[in-house]
Amino acid sequence: MIKMIVTDIDGTLMPEASPLPSAEVTGVISELLDLGIRVVLASGRPYSSLQNLFPALGDRLTFLCSNGSVVMEGSKPLRAVPIGTDEEISRLLAYARGRGEAWHVDSWAKSFTESDDQAYLDMVTGVGVDIEKVDNVEALGVPLTKLSIVYPDGPDAHYFDPDIEAYKKKFSVAPAGLVFMDFNRIDINKGSAVRHICETYGIGPDEYMVFGDAMNDLSMLAPAKNSWCSVRSVDALKEACAHTFAPPEEGGVIGILKELAAETRREQRVLNPSSDSL
Repeated sequence: MIKMIVTDIDGTLMPEASPLPSAEVTGVISELLDLGIRVVLASGRPYSSLQNLFPALGDRLTFLCSNGSVVMEGSKPLRAVPIGTDEEISRLLAYARGRGEAWHVDSWAKSFTESDDQAYLDMVTGVGVDIEKVDNVEALGVPLTKLSIVYPDGPDAHYFDPDIEAYKKKFSVAPAGLVFMDFNRIDINKGSAVRHICETYGIGPDEYMVFGDAMNDLSMLAPAKNSWCSVRSVDALKEACAHTFAPPEEGGVIGILKELAAETRREQRVLNPSSDSL
């Protein structure tokens, strides 16, 4: 029996950069929670954005934020892992500043940027991110858990650039969404966070399903037995997954979750036929 669902957000559960989920998405997630299935929202988005998606369900959800560097059980932090040492972060931020494009860093509670590009700030806040413009993020004195740099022509085209290859030796680097390249601590990714959650709650490899669409989902998809990626995903991701799903605009993941809810209800009726709640 499935005990946990782990799903990416943008391009998987919801269309890319959607500000809010549909009533249908919220309803299916609520139903899964009522059936006793843990729901983990796994995203490159920071916690501030994820908690704003499902305000009525927030305390019942598990949030895998900032590509796994932050894990929250409702509003309770389970872990928050910095990008690296202070020296490593300084070198990485020097690279970000030198590119001339917008970027931001996450802490466990909110995000920060040195950019005053209003279009960029509008884009980030448009998906519910609590972001603050500051003069120097290194002077904040808070743990910085992820760096996201904008690549206007798309991050996939730059993933194998020589400068990115050099940073892969020190950091976990992955394209995220349409324009971001994300940098986390080298041993931190969505896969490590999923393992942490499974170990914390005693969930076995056959007891959860994972959904994702981008290369920053590979680390959680590849080890999973019940792995699903988008029909739009790159071939490397499809090769790592057992199944594919249709795009969110066509009801892909939400349709699969509806089927899971119906199947779980049938199983629970068999196990407990006298239950009035089923």
